[in-house]
Amino acid sequence: MRILGHALHRILQLSLLLLLLVGHSSSAQSLKQLQTQANKDRDGVARLDPDLFMKHVITEHKDYSVVVQLTALSPVYKCDACKTVDKAFRAVSRGWKKQSSSKDAAQRIVFGTLDMDDGEELFRQMSIEGVPQLVIFPASKGPHAFENPSPRGLTLGAKTSSPEGMASRLGELFGIEIKADVPVNYSKHLMNIATVAAGLYAVFLVYKYVDLRSLGRNIWAICTILFVLLMTSGFMWNRINEPPYVGQTRSGDPVLFAPTNSQQYGIETQIVAATYAVCALCIVALVRHVPRIQNSDQRTFVTFMFTVALILTFSYLNSVFRMKMPGYPFKLLLP
Repeated sequence: MRILGHALHRILQLSLLLLLLVGHSSSAQSLKQLQTQANKDRDGVARLDPDLFMKHVITEHKDYSVVVQLTALSPVYKCDACKTVDKAFRAVSRGWKKQSSSKDAAQRIVFGTLDMDDGEELFRQMSIEGVPQLVIFPASKGPHAFENPSPRGLTLGAKTSSPEGMASRLGELFGIEIKADVPVNYSKHLMNIATVAAGLYAVFLVYKYVDLRSLGRNIWAICTILFVLLMTSGFMWNRINEPPYVGQTRSGDPVLFAPTNSQQYGIETQIVAATYAVCALCIVALVRHVPRIQNSDQRTFVTFMFTVALILTFSYLNSVFRMKMPGYPFKLLLP
């Protein structure tokens, strides 16, 4: 948010400088220019360059609002998050394009995107270090004017990076209902149906050929622990939000953990589940198996090893929690 706020401050500075040098177009002319660009795109997203951005987006006294996506979609930048947000952004723009059948609605909001390839120098002047970002430039006059027309950023979390979540958040900001146009994913529905059918068939086979009473307590205990690990590691959150499997820096280096507690990556879930599993294994071993060792020296040594492993593993889990929650005051062995 600090980076985004600094970028918005730089945007305002540049807009004032531009207005002093070249003045600004009328609101109607600016809107017409943006709509012309938007009509060239099947999703209704205006492709912006520095000239269009400075003259028609940051212009003062406009009676329309512009939702701008700052992104870097070229494969050179290796920004998977940019592709995810762009897909959601275009779904919202398509939905608004279908909704805004009346002239009044069509003139209320314009969706545009400024890519790094089209405005690298402008990105540098605005000190934009992280993409993707979503910035709203509100109307300052007319029936849909905002009380505070200053630009504002839309935080891109797990929810707002999805088409439905982004549409809902923008709808709250503009005080209207915005619906995303998301194509039906038939392959996903077919896969879900096949999975459910396979699961039901597996249950039928187990019921018919396996005597569940013959399974020992250890089997049921393992199944219970696996289920608990599955539910506590974030698997259901991943299924609902479909985050990327692994994050990336601007240079393309992999990132295993999302920087905030409102986001996570797929691999992060697996790491947390494995860590919980090691903790559970140590506790089960200390409670059930170590006391059965007859030799006292061996029992002492094994107890020591499992206790150290438990403390180190839990310390790692605690350090992950501290990384995602920087204000958390407690820590164990690891920072």
